[in-house]
Amino acid sequence: MKTSIAGAALLLAAAAPAFAQRGPEDFIGGRRVHWYPSIEAAVGGGEGVSEVERRRMRFFGENPVDKKFIFVYVRPPIEEREPNEFTNNDVVTASRGAWCFVKMDYDKENRWLKTWGILRAPAVIGADLHGNDFGKAASASIDAIRGLLKTVPDAVVRYEQKLKSDWTRVNDLLKLDEEKGAKALVDFCGSAKPGYKESAEAHAKLNEVSEAALRRGELAESVSVDAGVAYYDDLAKSYAKTTPGLLAQIRLAFLEHERGNVRKGIDALQKILKLDRLSPHEMEEANRALLEISKRGDQKIDAALNLPDRGAAREALRKLGSDYAGTEAGRRALDVSR
Repeated sequence: MKTSIAGAALLLAAAAPAFAQRGPEDFIGGRRVHWYPSIEAAVGGGEGVSEVERRRMRFFGENPVDKKFIFVYVRPPIEEREPNEFTNNDVVTASRGAWCFVKMDYDKENRWLKTWGILRAPAVIGADLHGNDFGKAASASIDAIRGLLKTVPDAVVRYEQKLKSDWTRVNDLLKLDEEKGAKALVDFCGSAKPGYKESAEAHAKLNEVSEAALRRGELAESVSVDAGVAYYDDLAKSYAKTTPGLLAQIRLAFLEHERGNVRKGIDALQKILKLDRLSPHEMEEANRALLEISKRGDQKIDAALNLPDRGAAREALRKLGSDYAGTEAGRRALDVSR
């Protein structure tokens, strides 16, 4: 008896912080959804959940490894109280089963909302454990919530089955016909959702296949800048929406600068840097290209400062400030032109 009482006391102590945050109605009768603190905490099935939250989940018989889907409620900037729909028994049961429930404020700059194409609140999204949406609705009505809880699991299962089948087909084609296989690989990588094993394997294979193609670009550049532009333009189109395609676009932007299209090159790089889910390597390469362009601008600034005609120098510096806007060279040109 003493052991049982001690065990119960430990469970209550573990749940106490969550009890204080949620209020007694969440624990007595369990009438409310259990919310994860963020998308990042829910991705992967709750791997980012705090120890306090894990204790609470164990107290209610939940386990992060049992989670398979993410439900997101995007609330308006001003919300006086949580909608009653989230006290519905079916919804509460789902939050304690296979679903991680996340509540987030609407923010047009939020990268997840941009990825999902959410333009206003309220809204609800049903996603897999990697944050890929498989359904959404522009309301938080009980019908919209139930609809996602019903349809998303089957949609995810169908997608996973198709992904495995398509990846097997691409691998077989690569063995039979390298050229056709490479094209199928690009198409697969362009459509495969991130987070899945097949997607990671495909992108690794694509990087391997395309590495030689990117190296051949150096040979084209050695012939002429125009030859390099033509080569990388074709490569970017062939490997569209993949890392090799993006790297080709980055090099293409730099070469556009080299042949005199300063703004075109800078604008292209700035557009790339605004892309969602840019990998660290892609971001590094884009920033490196932008830095090299800025250095070229600095050389032009130094030349302008040495002009004997101060009026001509000031005019040249103002033009450089406009041409190189968005870079350190652009800011420097405007500063020294005053």
